[in-house]
Amino acid sequence: MMKPRLALVLIASLGVAACDTGDDITPATPAPPNAAVAAGQQDLLTIVPQPALDHVQSGRLAAIRGRPTTAELHVARIAGAPGQLLRPGNVVRLGLAPGLQVVAEGEHATERAANDLSWSGPLRGTHGWVQLVLMNGEVTATVTIGETQYAIEPLGNGLHAVTRLDPSGFPSEHTPDNPSGALESSLDAAAGQVRAARAAGDVSASALTQINVMVVYTSSAASRAGNIASKIQLAVDETNQSYANSGINITFNKVYAGQVTYSETGRTFSQHVSALKSTTDGVMDNVHTLRNTYAADLVMLVVNDTEACGQAAAINATATSAFAVADQSCITGYYSFGHELGHLQGARHDRFVDGTLSPYQYGHGFIPSTKTGGRSWPTATTAATARASSGGATRSRPTRPPAR
Repeated sequence: MMKPRLALVLIASLGVAACDTGDDITPATPAPPNAAVAAGQQDLLTIVPQPALDHVQSGRLAAIRGRPTTAELHVARIAGAPGQLLRPGNVVRLGLAPGLQVVAEGEHATERAANDLSWSGPLRGTHGWVQLVLMNGEVTATVTIGETQYAIEPLGNGLHAVTRLDPSGFPSEHTPDNPSGALESSLDAAAGQVRAARAAGDVSASALTQINVMVVYTSSAASRAGNIASKIQLAVDETNQSYANSGINITFNKVYAGQVTYSETGRTFSQHVSALKSTTDGVMDNVHTLRNTYAADLVMLVVNDTEACGQAAAINATATSAFAVADQSCITGYYSFGHELGHLQGARHDRFVDGTLSPYQYGHGFIPSTKTGGRSWPTATTAATARASSGGATRSRPTRPPAR
């Protein structure tokens, strides 16, 4: 049996993983498209007013247009050799709509292989952020301008769909029968195991600085997501950025991503989680072999199921319950990937939704007093702070860092 490396002492509510857009960020005032161009700026994406689309591109665009989260949709063309533009410190322009162009500065860039990199940084002249993945010459990205978000995804042959997102179109974060976000049958057992491990001195008082995550996905999710590999990488990057924003010295390391044989048809989210978690039901049992092979702490299954955005097997999981499921439409932009993994680490929703005080009294998301409902704000604290019981949850910066 794999020795668990799960950071059980860390509470990180990536409420940014299900964040209501009604926050107190000042709406953006993007620079006009004809503004003076600073030296070194280059166009990464340019809006194409009347694109000539082939059959595959037209079908993909129609599918994106039909999503309930699509508020506005345009087509853009990527520059040649985008990998050369997406270097640390480089400044690029992205066309998001006719008359709307933003300028982003590469604050972070990680190259995994040739033509496979992650790039992110603040927008100039406004409050916003770009989180971007380049794979095989195609871009998958989330662009946040104040309270407005855009998704960028490939259509093929250099063309990309740029979507202004309508957050009201996302599924509910969790199913009505699991408002806490976890399978209740797993919660008490997991908490008891953690308490027993702590009493025996088997759990360290310091958090891990790297958590290995394995991601598997269904064929249906891959079909709906477009470039599923890029979308998963973007979800990991967004989660890591939310940790950085919250001052948490933790990095998610994607150790494996691959397709599994599983059909969502006729199954609920609770059944997805149970099937993923079980080692002997004959459904996705190979996941556990892969988990041991790649030494994964946490396992995420990405599905195509709009019953909800996600669900975790447990809050404050152990090695046998560190499993979660999320719908492919929610893992980026709506941040359900990080949200569900946050549950596995011990984080609960805000107290308007979930008032339970275990395993940590202050392990909750935070909603300002002006909010009466909706999704959690991101919260970060450690178990040591929680055990001290001397203060409330710490409000941290949202995933949308301020412009520098």
